[in-house]
Amino acid sequence: MANINFEGKSLLITGGSTGLGEGMVNAFSKAGAQGIILDLRPPTELKQGWIFFECDVTDEGSVREAIDSVPEEMKPFDFLIANAGVVPSWASIADTSIEVWDKVMAVNSRGIFLILKYGSKLLRTPDGAVVVTASINSWKGDANIVPYVASKHAVLGIVRSAALDLGKSGIRVNAIGPGPIATGALLSRIESRGVNTNLSVESALELLSKQTALGRLASIEDVAGVALFLCSDLARGVTGQIINVDAGLL
Repeated sequence: MANINFEGKSLLITGGSTGLGEGMVNAFSKAGAQGIILDLRPPTELKQGWIFFECDVTDEGSVREAIDSVPEEMKPFDFLIANAGVVPSWASIADTSIEVWDKVMAVNSRGIFLILKYGSKLLRTPDGAVVVTASINSWKGDANIVPYVASKHAVLGIVRSAALDLGKSGIRVNAIGPGPIATGALLSRIESRGVNTNLSVESALELLSKQTALGRLASIEDVAGVALFLCSDLARGVTGQIINVDAGLL
């Protein structure tokens, strides 16, 4: 990551206040970039050169208002990172409510569409880059999490189609497919599931690690590193793709 220099570059990122998004903001900031974070809540620390706008990515008016608020001096952006997402609690398809289905699809799919619809207009042309946080569940299924899997399959379709639409303007669009990452959100879900599985958080993480080729979970820094790569000139010939960051989940 230290070899990529983004001095003078700027980006717009959704869901940049916590988890993977926070890790990406840290990585891009260390590489010299500045930008705008769109999220429902502000980050605990707003880095120099960065601006925060409250935004609900499921609401078209909220997204449009946030985009309209971007200062002229920060336009055009070099990079757009559509990262905001939500993971529901585990439940069988029979026990999944329509309210949960609608919420997950709204954040994970409609939210991606809306930020691309409005945010892509602020991207530098040519040579702008879009990175979308998808999932390994963009290409594989898992039990007890149907809304999430469906929403992330939709995300991959959006990425592949957007790559064709925006490619005409010289903008690249790619996705990252994280596997299990030990974010606060994942640890919280593991802890809640432990009531039924009788597994401690440490034991559950160890089991997940043993399922990977590297014998460890991929990290937030691993995901951020791939985002840096996809936005850099090293990936000038890459578009419409998904790169899994899962430590070789088998």
